[in-house]
Amino acid sequence: MNNKSIGIWVIRIVVSLLFLVSAYAKVYHEPSAYFSITTFEAKQLVPLGFSSEISSYLSRILIALEFSIGILILLPFYLKRIVIPLTVFVLAAFCMHLAIQIYLTGNSGNCGCFGTLLPMTPLEAILKNIFAIGLLVILNRLVSKDKSKQIEIFYGFLIYLFFVVGIMVLVPLKSSDNVTIDSNNYQIQEDSFLEGPKQMKSEFSQTLPFTDNGRLILCFFAPGCDHCRAAVRSIDSLSKIVENFPKVEIVFMDEEVDKIPEFFEYAGSQYHYIVLDISTFYDVLTWERDTPGIFYMWNGNILKEFNGTNESAFDPELLLKSLEYK
Repeated sequence: MNNKSIGIWVIRIVVSLLFLVSAYAKVYHEPSAYFSITTFEAKQLVPLGFSSEISSYLSRILIALEFSIGILILLPFYLKRIVIPLTVFVLAAFCMHLAIQIYLTGNSGNCGCFGTLLPMTPLEAILKNIFAIGLLVILNRLVSKDKSKQIEIFYGFLIYLFFVVGIMVLVPLKSSDNVTIDSNNYQIQEDSFLEGPKQMKSEFSQTLPFTDNGRLILCFFAPGCDHCRAAVRSIDSLSKIVENFPKVEIVFMDEEVDKIPEFFEYAGSQYHYIVLDISTFYDVLTWERDTPGIFYMWNGNILKEFNGTNESAFDPELLLKSLEYK
């Protein structure tokens, strides 16, 4: 094998891995495939104006396309005439989408290109895509003219169809009938014996009007999320040792709602909760934040905020210090 052939295969393998890892990360099973794929839908597709239902189909189509490109770039099927141009087009479209995202919301948070497996800002993702486009331009110059037969287009389509069906089986579409809202017997906690800050309308009040009154620990969780479970268990422990502990309210996304009883069993106590569809959930939490999202609030004021699993992750000691506010 000469140097040219080695160079061609190195580029093909690098580009293939970029697409395969990106596709896998979007269904990365932590805490569940549903969690990963619905987060991708909520953060990347719904903000573009797609409904939750359309986003559910589109996400699976795009992920199947990424898997397919990752395989096809390694095969000789119309590499120069179809696969390379298609891959460049997909990467350019992703770059355009990410540029719009930066313009609208800034270069913050995880773009979701590699799911939660490899967090990446939108700008970092654009640079990654430009790098991949550069490799593909070089590859297009190095590879010989296609000698493929028309039947190989059909083979490529079968590969794509295989991944579409595979993802539909692995992460089937959810019925909206799974969404439940538990709003019975809700009573706002009035801490009349504590003055607290001046009352104001919170950023959550349009959907969660109870957040404007009294002291509250507001939690945004996914029922199957291990980090969320660890956080609520710590909150439950604090509630048993801290006098006048604020009321705990939980907002679940409609992902694995059947695990809610198991969630509270692990927590050690039952708390009032509501369940929101994935789109509304992130509309309220905001696209820049991630689960577990935990807010210590008083009369609509956010006194302490935690979100995600990185530098802003939940810290029981920091929450305890915030509770000392008088």
